[in-house]
Amino acid sequence: MKQIFKYTSGIVVGLLLCTACNSWLDIQPSDRIAEERVFSRVSGFWGALNGVYTELLSPNLYGGFMTTQGVEIMAQRYNVTSNQTAFYNLSQHAYHTDNVKLQLQTYWNEAYKQILDCNNILKNAEERRGEVLNDKQYYLIKAEALALRAFLHFDLLRMFGPMTSNLDAKAIPYKETTSVTASELLTGSELIQKVLTDLTEAEKILKEWDPAVSEGMLMSINDNDRDNDGNTYRFRGLRLNYHAVVALKARVYLWAGNPTEALKYARMIIDNPQADVLYPSVTRSAATDFSNPDRSFSSEVLFSLLNEDKNNLYDTYFNASNANTSFKLIPAAQRVQNLFGDDVLSDYRYSWWEVSNSPGEAELLMNVRFRKLGNTDLVYGKLMPLIRVSEMYLIAAECATDEQAKYDYLNKHRLRRGNQTQVTTGLNDELVKEYAKEFLCEGQLWFYYKRMNTSKIQSGSSNSFLNMSSSYYIPQLPDSEIKYRN
Repeated sequence: MKQIFKYTSGIVVGLLLCTACNSWLDIQPSDRIAEERVFSRVSGFWGALNGVYTELLSPNLYGGFMTTQGVEIMAQRYNVTSNQTAFYNLSQHAYHTDNVKLQLQTYWNEAYKQILDCNNILKNAEERRGEVLNDKQYYLIKAEALALRAFLHFDLLRMFGPMTSNLDAKAIPYKETTSVTASELLTGSELIQKVLTDLTEAEKILKEWDPAVSEGMLMSINDNDRDNDGNTYRFRGLRLNYHAVVALKARVYLWAGNPTEALKYARMIIDNPQADVLYPSVTRSAATDFSNPDRSFSSEVLFSLLNEDKNNLYDTYFNASNANTSFKLIPAAQRVQNLFGDDVLSDYRYSWWEVSNSPGEAELLMNVRFRKLGNTDLVYGKLMPLIRVSEMYLIAAECATDEQAKYDYLNKHRLRRGNQTQVTTGLNDELVKEYAKEFLCEGQLWFYYKRMNTSKIQSGSSNSFLNMSSSYYIPQLPDSEIKYRN
């Protein structure tokens, strides 16, 4: 498995390590020479791009804050106590407190660092096209770097930007160069347009050049071509491939308040004639296998990270026996059972939860989605999904113009999770339940609440409801960003 995203150049490794504290783009003359050497060969480009994907697994990005704990705690998924000092202020949306400000500052810094790295790749790709990169290499590297830049900016907007009802308000910068100087703050609408411009260009390129279009996700090693381009162009589900970019556009258009385009792009995924071949629904047997359950629903993944240390997240936050009480994340009693209701026996996703075996926790369910599989070599045991097909069904259910079509999309999604009972009323209530069930450890529940400007969210620690306001949904920009603008 380590062959999938191995760094292909020792120089690339050195450059990436040097950027842990300083921007890769803030380079001295000696570093400029090293950079020129890196991008003097194809392996350097792939190494730099793979480095961005790898850095997305940072605990401050999608290896923690944006998936497993931060945004999930903000969404009240867990019963966080005042003794859990690392999380409590975040659960209270107390963005002014020092520890929360540090978490948000670190997320901001690391996200923009990866954006600047994407810009550096794009700049060098333009300079080395034809000289170092052939057309296929150039177009795929360019498309993925553009898509990554858009993906990162969009999540920064979702976190720090205005409510969707006020997208004309100032939001965040959109970095398109390698300059480290402060850029203009764009409005939410302006930033979304930048995101869509990058995604549209990536979509156009990938439709022509991406192997995922003609050959599928190719989620396995090609043993006959291990050391050549064969594996460079495989594992498309671990990269922002064509299908992932299409799905991301649906997500962006929904945030932009454009249901027509959101539905169009969602249907490009779920109504694709090849959908059952490209990204088929997970089966009950695969999802609930005793020794090696596919808790990632890997056949439906459109974009995922590969985390070789995913079990460490389980041990840190969710292991009933080993997790330190300061970090253990447990839902309030009966919270999960109430969420699933009558679907407890039928829904595959309920298998992501198991009764705690720790003293005093007999009625509590623990999240086991990241628990180690019996066969640790299985790819799906290491996936951290960021975009999946199921979201497209939920977007279609929300955006369809015909009332019956809305419920048809919702019930198709429910059937894919083992639930044969048809839902015919209460669409909005059912949608929020599905976001809560479906996107465990993926961070989408919090952004659903923000997009919908949900006025009341059930507290993670009691049966009462939190009265939400825009101040709870919109953290202030980090101090490091504000000081450059004063």
